[in-house]
Amino acid sequence: MSLCLSCNFDYFRLIHDFYENETRCIEFLREHGVLPAAVQCLNCGKLCQFRNDKNVWRCMGYVLDKRHKKRKYCNFTVSDRKGTFLDKVKLPVWKLMIFLCQFLSEFWKHRPIIKYLNISSKTSVDWRSFCSEVSQFWYNNQEPIGGVDVEVEIDETLITHSKYHKGRPLTQCWLFGGIERTSKKFFVEALIDPGADNRKSETLIPLINRYIKPGSIIYSDSWRGYNKISESGYTHFQVNHSENFVDPNNPNIHTQNIERLWLDIK
Repeated sequence: MSLCLSCNFDYFRLIHDFYENETRCIEFLREHGVLPAAVQCLNCGKLCQFRNDKNVWRCMGYVLDKRHKKRKYCNFTVSDRKGTFLDKVKLPVWKLMIFLCQFLSEFWKHRPIIKYLNISSKTSVDWRSFCSEVSQFWYNNQEPIGGVDVEVEIDETLITHSKYHKGRPLTQCWLFGGIERTSKKFFVEALIDPGADNRKSETLIPLINRYIKPGSIIYSDSWRGYNKISESGYTHFQVNHSENFVDPNNPNIHTQNIERLWLDIK
């Protein structure tokens, strides 16, 4: 999972742009590589032409008919959605885009989605399960970030949840993560070992070695669990958040990008 640096959508902007706008949704998916921008014919190797009326790619080239020794149209066709998660999906694309927007928001509820998109309860449940499976797959298959001289910020944060956002917290979970300053690639790991102090160096250092490539330049706060980072082949800078959010002697030493990531996740 990665961030698109060219997009700046928020919840209401996405609904405004995509609601009942099938053409804009398809353009957006094509721009982001979900749907193909070009298709090569599997028979003759020529580029196919897109047919808007049928949502298929068709080859208009000629091939040699060896039996009759003359040329004929290739007529190779393939669905625009073949090989994508939209393959065999009957739901209009704009409804799916609004559904995904709602799934990614903090206001998720089945009932409004079913009512305003006019879809069945089964469809809503099935698509939410699919989205959850995709999220789980990303979480279980996160790739390392960083590299030689790549700047990475790391931090941990406490996630709390209360019923209906009221009263005492019912669940708490520490998250540990890192983000590249330039590309914004990131990783997130839940620290859920029951009964353990999950913020000790014994827990954090192995995660840093797993998710951050050697040679990276790491920025963190002054939490004692990070004190041994430089022993693992990293260049490490710390800022004392009890005194400053940005090092007064070096404004490049801060963790503002990872703090923004936590804000987005929460």
